[in-house]
Amino acid sequence: MTERSSVITTLLLIGIAVLIIMNIVSNRRVRNLEMQLGNLHSSFHFQLGDVRSTNNMIWDLQRRIDEVSEQIVQGTRLSFNETVHIRRYHGSTSSADVEVSFSLRTHTPGDEISVTARGQDGQAHSAVASPLDMGRFVASMNLPLQDNYVFTFTATGDSVTAGELAQFNLADRLCGRLSLVLSHGLTSGPNQPTTVSIYPHFRNYTGGDPALVITSLSIIAVRENGERITAWDLTDYLYTQDSEQMLALPRDRNILTLTVGDGLREIRPDEFTFARLEIRDNLGIRYEQLDEIFFPHQLDHGRGGSAPVPVPARAWHYVDAAGDFGRIRIVE
Repeated sequence: MTERSSVITTLLLIGIAVLIIMNIVSNRRVRNLEMQLGNLHSSFHFQLGDVRSTNNMIWDLQRRIDEVSEQIVQGTRLSFNETVHIRRYHGSTSSADVEVSFSLRTHTPGDEISVTARGQDGQAHSAVASPLDMGRFVASMNLPLQDNYVFTFTATGDSVTAGELAQFNLADRLCGRLSLVLSHGLTSGPNQPTTVSIYPHFRNYTGGDPALVITSLSIIAVRENGERITAWDLTDYLYTQDSEQMLALPRDRNILTLTVGDGLREIRPDEFTFARLEIRDNLGIRYEQLDEIFFPHQLDHGRGGSAPVPVPARAWHYVDAAGDFGRIRIVE
């Protein structure tokens, strides 16, 4: 019995010794792995730093190339330091007084310098430029608001020289001050119709100019064939803060809601529905933007994708007729 106990004790001691040795070996392996991971981590960050440094060098080189290219281009131009300013808007004529000033590298005293603004519609507007000092000239003209222009100059004397001055996107500037983003909410429940809520986020940067103030704003829900479903006049919810007009709807109730169904005043889950923003400002210009009204239940009716989904070919006939999708544009 004593001999058997001694054998068991010996085996236990051997097992404990083996476990200790295995634990030591395992700890060494873990430490080695930790060291390797640490080395890999350090190497990764070192290489990442090299990549970032290389990218910065590439970007800096590209910037310098662009600067040299621009200097070369500017050096070959007959004009430089061109500026275009809007002096005043005229709502009665939907036009603006625009002043363009520029310097010429060479000119002959006595030459007549004229400036032409040519719109995208092909119409041209011209004015004679007056000399200022040190080869600088200025010209003023009245331009229709609903177009973008390219300014050119012509110097007429013993010889005739001409060149491009600047591009002036007057219509795009008027549209660019406006922004609209639509978000959507969905409510549904047992024995209750599904309701889609629209939350418009609108801003108009006026720069303090009363001519750019919005006088009316509405959102109209339409089907993909252009049929009107309903409309909301939101003009009374506009307010001004600093140099911006913004839209603030009451938080205690949903103003813009639509019920999903088959009725004349409901939106149907198997067809596309659009929200058309209509704006008019003190200049008398009307603007529009078209956005899709989206709700998740449309996914169950073959719409596919995830919100917001692209407009498919079958709906483009209305979008094309109304203009660029999701972009404010001048309509009249």
